[in-house]
Amino acid sequence: MITRQKDGKFVKGVSGNPNGRPRKEREERFYEVAVSAVTFKDWREIIERAIYQAKRGDTAARKFLADYLMGTPVQKTEISGKDGDIVKILVSLKDDEKLRD
Repeated sequence: MITRQKDGKFVKGVSGNPNGRPRKEREERFYEVAVSAVTFKDWREIIERAIYQAKRGDTAARKFLADYLMGTPVQKTEISGKDGDIVKILVSLKDDEKLRD
């Protein structure tokens, strides 16, 4: 079965990931194994170690704690004109047969 065109693009209707995402049941089983294997005592020790490492300057430990406690930050982009002025966007619509296809 041909999956890519000569230019490297996928043929229409052919998945680039034939195996797909794991089924939800499989994910849930892995989650159950992880939860049953890590006790509250284990988790406390992991968190305490991360706190210790974060205080000593470990950026990965700081990120782990921040993401876990506060969630990952939302990416924001501010767009403004010269000197912070409002940006005006003009849109022109053209009645053209080519645009209707």
